[in-house]
Amino acid sequence: MAAALIKFHEAVPTIHDNAESHFGGFANLSGVLSNIGPALRSSGLVVTQLPEDINGQPGLRTTLLHASGEHVSAVMLLPINNGKNYTHEWGKAVTYARRYALLSVLNLCIGIVDNDGDADDEKPAPKVEHQQSTAIPGIPPEENKLLTEEVDELITQIKDLSDGKKQDITTAFCFAFKHSEVKLTRARISRRKHQTWIQDWLKAHA
Repeated sequence: MAAALIKFHEAVPTIHDNAESHFGGFANLSGVLSNIGPALRSSGLVVTQLPEDINGQPGLRTTLLHASGEHVSAVMLLPINNGKNYTHEWGKAVTYARRYALLSVLNLCIGIVDNDGDADDEKPAPKVEHQQSTAIPGIPPEENKLLTEEVDELITQIKDLSDGKKQDITTAFCFAFKHSEVKLTRARISRRKHQTWIQDWLKAHA
């Protein structure tokens, strides 16, 4: 499979943004699939993505298979908003998860560099001429950054949760802010939007 993946990376074109969202441009699921499909087939690879329960919770299993039968597989939890239409919310979560699971299993990144804003707060973002703002509208940039004591308070509240809820909020937070690694670090809790999200989650799961 390693040789096939090398061949795949030699053949796959750069994936560019092809859609727009509130936070700027992104490559949607159809855009990703249309770019990787020919390179997968020519390399003898195929990806399957199927729903799978995780301890009674909805999940998605992504499997990368080679023509030889060799494969790698992993399952991820699907954080679903408590909306009125569960099927609609489930569909959104699956579509979102499929896109990121595909990029992860194939070790790909949109446009080569990370363009998702929050994908890795631990590393300094590259300077771009027209960088998309991630600030909360109406609040000056300097006020969007959390104070140390505010971060400490949020971390204390998370630490006070049960082990199960700690895992749930970590998974949901990383999913919401597009972190590829499911890990909730101090560096990732740095802005007003992070504070608002955590507070809303804690209220909803009290």
